[in-house]
Amino acid sequence: MADFSEISSFYDLMTGYSRRLINDFGVIKHLVEKFNIKKALDAGCGSGIHTIILSKIGVDVLGFDAAKEMLDLARTNALKEGIQPQFEHEYFETIPEEWWGNYDAIFCMANSIAGVVNEQRLSLAMKSFQRALKPGGRAILQLLNTAWFRNNDQRIIKVSSEDNFTFVRFFDFDKGDTRLNVVVIEHDMGKVTHKFITSPIMAMNAEMLENAAKSAGFSQSEFFSDLVLTRPLDRDSRDIVAVLTK
Repeated sequence: MADFSEISSFYDLMTGYSRRLINDFGVIKHLVEKFNIKKALDAGCGSGIHTIILSKIGVDVLGFDAAKEMLDLARTNALKEGIQPQFEHEYFETIPEEWWGNYDAIFCMANSIAGVVNEQRLSLAMKSFQRALKPGGRAILQLLNTAWFRNNDQRIIKVSSEDNFTFVRFFDFDKGDTRLNVVVIEHDMGKVTHKFITSPIMAMNAEMLENAAKSAGFSQSEFFSDLVLTRPLDRDSRDIVAVLTK
């Protein structure tokens, strides 16, 4: 499993947590209303932003992540917002049996699913998600369209600055390997230092997801270019949004 726990202390700065908390609220609320979601899992919840939004909307939500450092951050963020949703240390592939059949939706956002690294783990994750959903429930996945970045020779995902930090997120592409990298550059009183973090990910496309979902027992797979689900997926989209129905 890809692990970016090393940058947990920088994660919210890098991803613009405060802005995303505002900007993502409307999108998540739209999905909750569209699919009548009352109870949900936030898979790969990271620092808890979507768990927090779902909880504020009124959804009974449980967030889980493989990185304990991120879960500590998520709990702190939730307390700052005056809420205490449930957070658990768990992996995509091993959702516990007591969760099976309990959820209207599973949210797996921000390219988290790519952390499964290989097709075997993707298959296990899809089976695990399918088991956790109620009949007719949906898994909503958001990931980077790695094929677009590779085909367009675009290694840079995003460069951002916050406070005295600059963050550079970029891919390394090899024949059989894709890595997601982060360089954290700190400027302090004229001194510049940096930290480099790298992790393998699975370069995924819609066909891979559809095949894994079908094998796992999902009855329908739909793909979009945006989270409000208005634009069908096209090859030039930088994002893939999958809605998988049990």
